[in-house]
Amino acid sequence: MHHRNRVLNLLPLVADTNLQPAFYLHSKNHSLLYCLVFKAATSSWFYNFNSWAGYTDYEIMNVDNLLLARQFYPKENRITLMNSMENSFSFIIVRHPFERLISAFEDRLVSMKNAYYSRVSRAIYRRYHPSGNGVISFRDFVQYILDEVQYNNNNTSALDIHWCPVNNLCTPCLARYDLIVKMETYERDIRLLLKATRLEGKVKLVHINHARKEALDKLIQKYFSQITEEQMDKLYSIYQIDFELFGYSAENYFQVTKALT
Repeated sequence: MHHRNRVLNLLPLVADTNLQPAFYLHSKNHSLLYCLVFKAATSSWFYNFNSWAGYTDYEIMNVDNLLLARQFYPKENRITLMNSMENSFSFIIVRHPFERLISAFEDRLVSMKNAYYSRVSRAIYRRYHPSGNGVISFRDFVQYILDEVQYNNNNTSALDIHWCPVNNLCTPCLARYDLIVKMETYERDIRLLLKATRLEGKVKLVHINHARKEALDKLIQKYFSQITEEQMDKLYSIYQIDFELFGYSAENYFQVTKALT
């Protein structure tokens, strides 16, 4: 109770006050309601929802997944969504906030696989290096997030969906979830989900975009050694509710930045 009260005390500072229907997929045929936390197994679950909708593997792998899904799973209004939560099995998938941030940086801004995010990556670089001719750094990315939040009067919901706090996407203090799946215990948690929903044999445990080229401790050192302690404090404050809600610690990350000051 003390933990929840501490989180609730933070909510007026940064939280949305309404459910966000744009981030939910509701499969009525399976009585399953899923809130999308981008960079936390969304590609895998888009695959399942879109397969249930009848799309081919080629379509799923080559067409925008949310665009496909919305043709079969229309966005529900808030009243309908609340009713769906009461009558379906609802779940979200979360991961360590800063690990999610690393994943977003590498996959969206460094890889240059997506034309839109390639432009975003170059724009961020030019903002902090107007006469430079290099590539975006993690420090640039962090400063961009801090500046965007400050520009929007500390409103974190304006951030891109791939690095927006989970609290803004899925409002876990307002929504009712039957299961919160963690990436760190993904296979165990998914087994619980399949048993509870009787979807054994109907869910493909595909792994899309899960490959990690470097060990996590090396990635933490590689990226968080670039930022200052002041940046780290501000960055943590943006994702603090996510840390508190889902029981994650940033100690290892703080140790890297503190070692450099």
